[in-house]
Amino acid sequence: MIERIGDTVRTVRERENCSLEDLARRSGVPLPVLTALEQGQPGVTTTQLDDVAGALSLDPAALLNGREIPRPVPSVFLRHAPMQDFDDRDAAVLDEALEQGHSLARLRSLLDEPVSALQAGTFTQREAAADRPKAPAQDGHRLAQEVRRWLGNAAEPLGDARALIEARFGVAVLVRTLASSRVTAAGVRAGTEAAIVLSARDAQRASNPLLARVYLAHELCHVLFDPSPGGLHIVVDVFTDRKKLAAEQRARAFAAELLLPQEGLTRMFGEPRAVDRPSAALDLVTQARGQFGTPHEIAANQLCNLRFIDLSLREWLEAEGTTFAGAPPETTLPEGGAPSRLLADHVEQAHGEGILTDGEAKVILGIDRLAPLPWDEGEL
Repeated sequence: MIERIGDTVRTVRERENCSLEDLARRSGVPLPVLTALEQGQPGVTTTQLDDVAGALSLDPAALLNGREIPRPVPSVFLRHAPMQDFDDRDAAVLDEALEQGHSLARLRSLLDEPVSALQAGTFTQREAAADRPKAPAQDGHRLAQEVRRWLGNAAEPLGDARALIEARFGVAVLVRTLASSRVTAAGVRAGTEAAIVLSARDAQRASNPLLARVYLAHELCHVLFDPSPGGLHIVVDVFTDRKKLAAEQRARAFAAELLLPQEGLTRMFGEPRAVDRPSAALDLVTQARGQFGTPHEIAANQLCNLRFIDLSLREWLEAEGTTFAGAPPETTLPEGGAPSRLLADHVEQAHGEGILTDGEAKVILGIDRLAPLPWDEGEL
C-alpha cells in the first residue's frame, strides 16, 4: 500500500509542477520523509499524510488507500456586517463544517439517496451582475425564481428551510460558537461539497428565530452561485468594493424572493398596486408574514421592491413593525456543536445497514471512541 500512496503523491506533485522541496514547505512534512514516501519506503505518519493531502488538494481518506480524489481548496463566504472581524481561529470551525458537507455527500451516495443539486452541478456559479445599480438585486430575484422552478414550488411557502437545504441541495447546516463576534452566518464550499454555519452567539436570531430562515437562504445563494476559486471571501457592505457589494446585494434579493416569491404574493394580493395608505400597507405586510413566515423587515422591503406597496412608505414601515399572525414556521436547527441533523440521520441508517463501523460512525459524529453511539445509549 505504501508504494501505491507514494506513486499517487508523485503523480499529482509532478502534474502540478511541484518539487519535493515545494511540497515539504507547503505540507510541513520533512523532505526526507517525502522522499522515502515516493520511493515506497515506510516512515510517514497518518497525520503527515493528511498534511500532504491538504497541500495537494486531495481527499485524505482516499490517499490513505492510494487513490487520487481531488478535494478543492474551500471558499468561505461571510455574512456582512458594518465592520468585519473574521478571527483566524474560526478557520478550524469552517474546516470541520466542510468535512460534514463531505460526509453528507459521501453517505448520500452510499445509501443510494437521490443526488442533490450541489453534487449534480444543477446550478452554475457566476459573478453577480453589476452593470447597473439595480442589476444585482434583479439577478438575485431571477436566481431565486430559477431555484424555485427547480424545486417545483413557484409560489408556496418553503417550510423547514434547514431540512430543505440539506435534503435537496446537499448543504450541511451547523450551529457553532464563533470567535468572530460580528459574523452571524458563514458559507463554505469546495467543489460539490458545502456547509452553512450559523453563529451560536447571535442575540438577534435568539430573540427572532425567523431570522434563521433569512440567514440560511442568504448563505445558500453564496454557496450555490458565487464563484468559489478557493480562499476567504469577506463580503463587506461598502461602496468601495463594487464586486463584493454586488454579491451581497444579490444574496439579499435572492433570500427575499426565495422566502417571499413574487408569484405567491401576486396570488395573494393580485397585481401590484403600489398601496400608499399606511394602514393598508401594514395589513399587506402582516398577511405576507403570516403566509410565508418572514421577519417584518424582509416582508416590508420585498413588498415595496415589487411595488405592492408604494416606495414612499418603506422607511415608515421599517420603523413601524408588525405582529406575526399565526404559528411561525419551524426551522429545525441542530444544537450548538452538534452534527448536521441530516448527516446524523444518515450515519445512524448507514450504521444500521452495516455500511459504517462503530468507529467510523463516531468519527463522523465527533464522538469519543469510548462513548456509546447515540442510538445505543438506551441499551446501556
